[in-house]
Amino acid sequence: MELTVLLVDDESPARDELRYLLEAYPEINVVGEASSGQEAIDKIIELNPDVVFLDIKLWDMDGFEVARRVFEKGRTPFIIFATAHDEYAVKAFEVNALDYILKPFSAGRLEKTVQKIIDIFKNQRKREGVLRISEYLGMREKPSCNKLSFWKNERIYLICPEDICYCVAVEKGSIVKAKQGEFNTTSTLSELEKKINSPNFFRTHKSYLVNLDRVKEIIPWFNGTFILSIQGYEKDEVPVSRRQARILRRLFDI
Repeated sequence: MELTVLLVDDESPARDELRYLLEAYPEINVVGEASSGQEAIDKIIELNPDVVFLDIKLWDMDGFEVARRVFEKGRTPFIIFATAHDEYAVKAFEVNALDYILKPFSAGRLEKTVQKIIDIFKNQRKREGVLRISEYLGMREKPSCNKLSFWKNERIYLICPEDICYCVAVEKGSIVKAKQGEFNTTSTLSELEKKINSPNFFRTHKSYLVNLDRVKEIIPWFNGTFILSIQGYEKDEVPVSRRQARILRRLFDI
């Protein structure tokens, strides 16, 4: 029996380490690697691997989103989530019968994971495992509250959308500036906009998402654009593009 495996992580050393550890198992054949969520989706569709070792925090989208899109496209690999957080952070995966491995990878822990996967395939329980993952991903689309969760200093903060002042895009995700402080997230602005799902939030610029209830001042700028002053972050200059400025004028009847 040979199991085809795809490795997904946006850090090359992590992929190299995992590939090296998996080479010890003759049943495992690593058929490819991906360094982003979109590349992972494309390669899963192309290669149709049996197993995907999937990093939870990728630069363009999280691992849950990758899994959801893959299942929607009819591919059903067995997914092993990878995370840098401790076992308390991944307890939900265990409860839902999803396996995971921690970074840095442990050879002993990986052996348990590999043996579990081999057992599943030998006993033809792959479909059962995939259905459990699909069920869990479906549950994530039905939040029990409207708060958003963000990691900071090894803690998870729950933030109400109305407490978010504005969000700005960065290279590997976004920075969320809220009443409670600043939080880094791998979610893109489009993903945050979808999660927040509020008409009070406005894309002033391709790189900025603003809570209009937190706008303190609108400062005229050159070529018909504006700069916004945001409550709690008055020293920051939030730009409004020329195209979005026309919409902003209508919103505030300027």
